[in-house]
Amino acid sequence: MHFKLKTTPSGQVLQLVESYRNGQGQPCHRIVVSLGNARIEKCDQTAVATAVADHLYGRASIFGDDSKTNEAVRSWKDRIVRLVQRQGRWHPLLPNTASVEGVTKVEIIDGVVAADVSHEHTTEVGPELTGIHAWNALRMPAMLEGLGFNHTQCVRAAVTVINRLVEPVSEHQLTAWMETTALPELLGPEVRSRGDDAWHRVSDKLRINSKELESRLRRRQEDIFNIDRTLLLYDLTNTHFEGRCESNPDAVHGKNKQGRDDCPQIVVGMVFDQEGFSLTHKVFAGNQHDGKSLLGMIESMREIVDEGAEKQQSTPIVIMDAGVGTKKNRALLADNKLEYLVNVRRGGRSAYANCFTNEEAFTVISGRDGKPPVRVCLIHEQHEDEESHTHWTETVVLCKSDARGEKEKAIRSNAEARFEKQLDALIKRVERGKLVDEEKIQRAIGTLQGRHPRVKRYYDVRLINNNGKARIVWSHDDEAAAESGTLAGCYVLRTNRGELTAEQIWRLYMTLLKAENGFRALKSDLGLRPNFHQVTRRVNGHVFICILAYQLLRFIEQKLESVGDNRTWATIRRVLRTHCYTTIKLPTKDGKIYRIRKAGDPEECQKAIYRALGIDWKSLPRTKIVSQHKLGTTL
Repeated sequence: MHFKLKTTPSGQVLQLVESYRNGQGQPCHRIVVSLGNARIEKCDQTAVATAVADHLYGRASIFGDDSKTNEAVRSWKDRIVRLVQRQGRWHPLLPNTASVEGVTKVEIIDGVVAADVSHEHTTEVGPELTGIHAWNALRMPAMLEGLGFNHTQCVRAAVTVINRLVEPVSEHQLTAWMETTALPELLGPEVRSRGDDAWHRVSDKLRINSKELESRLRRRQEDIFNIDRTLLLYDLTNTHFEGRCESNPDAVHGKNKQGRDDCPQIVVGMVFDQEGFSLTHKVFAGNQHDGKSLLGMIESMREIVDEGAEKQQSTPIVIMDAGVGTKKNRALLADNKLEYLVNVRRGGRSAYANCFTNEEAFTVISGRDGKPPVRVCLIHEQHEDEESHTHWTETVVLCKSDARGEKEKAIRSNAEARFEKQLDALIKRVERGKLVDEEKIQRAIGTLQGRHPRVKRYYDVRLINNNGKARIVWSHDDEAAAESGTLAGCYVLRTNRGELTAEQIWRLYMTLLKAENGFRALKSDLGLRPNFHQVTRRVNGHVFICILAYQLLRFIEQKLESVGDNRTWATIRRVLRTHCYTTIKLPTKDGKIYRIRKAGDPEECQKAIYRALGIDWKSLPRTKIVSQHKLGTTL
C-alpha cells in the first residue's frame, strides 16, 4: 500500500492505494480509503501505509513492537484502520491457496483459532444512540431541511448538539471526540469535517434560524406529549467567559450567580412550560437587571400563548421569581392580558409580619406525608395604577415553612460569622497601623459591607478618631435581628388569578422548580458555562446549541417519566456508557481473519431504557472484512 495525492475540483485529496495484478498479470491499483485533506508527513507516509497493510492483513509488523514506531505513525495507523473498518467497503485480496506450514498446536473451535480471538477499536454507542433517537423523534432533520440545511449540515448539526448532550467539548476537539464514539456508524461519513470552520458554520446557521426552530419544536412537543401549556415559567441565569471577550458588547461584568464576578458574562432569559421543556430564550447583556428583562420577552410569551389558544382550556399563567416580579412588570403582564404568579422579595414580607403571627388563619398543605409541613393563608388586596387610575385585585398567599426557616437561620448565622471575622481582621489592621488613612478605612468598611448584603443591616460600623488615632467600633442590632428571625421560613406569593385556593397557588408556584432544574442541567450536564467563545454570533450560537441539547435531554427524561422511571439524564447516561461498538477479530484455521464490527448486546438495565424510549438496538449497522494470513507459531 502507498499514499497518492489526487487533485479534484474541490481540492487535493490524500488517498491510500493498494497495488495488485489482475487476472492477466497486469499491474493495477485500487483505493483503500480517501482521507480528504489529511496531512501526513512525507517522511511518515511509507511507514503508515506499511503499518496499515500489516494490520489489515494480519501480518507481523516489520517494525516489530508498535512502541518502536514513532507516535505519529501509530496514531495515523489507528485512525486509518478505524475508518476502513467503519466504512466496510474495502476487502483484502485473497490468494488462491493458503499455506499452513509450521502451525503449532492451537485450540480450534468451529474453525476459529480460539486463543487469538480478540477485539479492537471499541467505541461508545449507548448515549449517542439515545441522543440520535431523541433527535429523530423530534423530527429535527426534517425541520432543518425545511429551513435550507443540506444533508451534510443536518448531520453535523446533530453531531454538535448530541456532543453537548453526551460529553461537551469545544469545536476544536469535536472531531477527535467523535472518533471515540459510534456516531460515524450511526450517521454516516458526513459527520467528518475538514476543520473547526465546518462546525462554526453549522452553529451560525442554527443561530440564525433559532426562533423558527423553537416554534416548530414547541408544536412537535405538544403533539408527542399532548401538552396543554397552562403555565409559562420565566427565569434567568448567567454564563461567564474564560477571557475578556472584548469582541462581544454583551459580555460585561454583573452579579454572577456562581460567584464569578471577576469574569465578564451574559444573561440568558428562558421560558419553560410545566413539563420543563424550553419554549423560547433571549440573550441579554451581562449587567441586565432581572426586572428589566421581561419587556424583551413579552412578545415571545404572547406568541406562545396565541399558538396554543385553540388547545388551552384556560389562560396561561406566567410564574416568575421575586427578581422579575416587580410591580411594574406585573402591570405589564396584565396590560398584555397575561395572568401572573410571583414571589415577593424577602424584604417585602415584613409588611405582613402581623399576619404571619396569626397561626389560626393558616392551613397545612395536604398530601405531603413524610415531608416538612408547609402552612398557607390567603388574603386579597386592592391596587390602583396612579397613572391610568385603573383598579385591580391581587390574591396574596402567605406561606410558612419550618424547614425553610431553619435553613434561613443557618445561612444568616454563617453569614454573620463571616462578616464578624472579616470585620475583626480589618480592626486589627487599623490598630496595628497598617491602614492609617481615614478615607481608605471608610472605603474598606464599605467594601466589607458590600460583600455581606444579607447581614450588614444588623451591624452599625463606625470610624471614630480617638486622640488623633483612627478606631473602628461596631455594634449588633439584636432587636432587628430577632424581628427578622421571626420571619425566617416565611414567604409571600402574589397573583392576579382570583379563583384559585391558597393550596393551588402554592402548588403552581412550586412548578418553578422545573425552570431551576432546567438551568441546572444546562450549566452542569450540557456545558453552557463557561463560554469559551469571544465573538457575539459564536457566543449566541453556543447558547442555542446547549438549548437544543436540553430539548433532547428533556424528551428523554419525559419519555422515561411516563413509564415511572424518574432518573435524571446524568444517571441514564452513566448506565448507557458501557454499551459499545467493537471490531471482533476471528482468526480461522484456514488462514483467514474475519473482522466483524458490530454493537454488543445491551445489558438488561440498558435494554429497559431502550424499550422505554422505543429504540431498536438490534438493527444497528455492522460491517465485515475478511483477510488472509500465514499461520505460524503465533497469529
